[in-house]
Amino acid sequence: MRKNDSSVQSAVYNALRNNIMTLVLKPGTTMSTQEIAQKLNVSRTPVREAFIRLQRDGLVDIHPQKETLVSRIDFSKVEQERFVRESLECANIDLLVERCTRKDVNELELNLEKQRFTVRTCDYNSLIKLDNDFHAYMFKVTGQVLSWETIENTSNHYARIRMITVWNKDIMMETILQHQKILSAIQEQNAEYAKIYTKAHLHKLENQLKSLMSEYPDYFVTESIPAAERFEAILAQ
Repeated sequence: MRKNDSSVQSAVYNALRNNIMTLVLKPGTTMSTQEIAQKLNVSRTPVREAFIRLQRDGLVDIHPQKETLVSRIDFSKVEQERFVRESLECANIDLLVERCTRKDVNELELNLEKQRFTVRTCDYNSLIKLDNDFHAYMFKVTGQVLSWETIENTSNHYARIRMITVWNKDIMMETILQHQKILSAIQEQNAEYAKIYTKAHLHKLENQLKSLMSEYPDYFVTESIPAAERFEAILAQ
């Protein structure tokens, strides 16, 4: 293996993963090893290696001798990934309320102001990044960086459905309002309310499932629809 082989493989993997997570490569898209190799000006080997890594991430479906597809969003995995995220975020709140300083609150308020600006400019990718930065900062305050890394590494289906939701301006504004409620509760050192608002924030997808499935039916795994129905059953209780 040449010295730069691993860096080429990583670059190809990161480029493809970023395009999948930002929906430049949409769920169900056919991926050609040859076409991607030509576009990135690399050999087919690092592309094949990237496909294997992406398959492990649950982002690519490889059908030998047939085709490679960007995986469709699976609601059963969305549900599991949300559960992991909710558990870690709520566990972090007690520490956050104890350790959050005025400087930290100012940083989070600045983040929210930037989020509002992205709504006005309809900059979806920046809003998602700022959203992630908002949550990541709260783990940074408590020193629980590994927990945030765990969330990022296990949210491949949940993160993509979030990307779809920010295409809707009303949903974008609702997300920012929820962030503000979480921050206000933290500022008031009210851990109980911060957890309530965090759970509501992370469950907001449940209110949007029908419209998402109706508007983007080809983006979702058909077999995962029962999981979506479970979401709605929980909501109806």
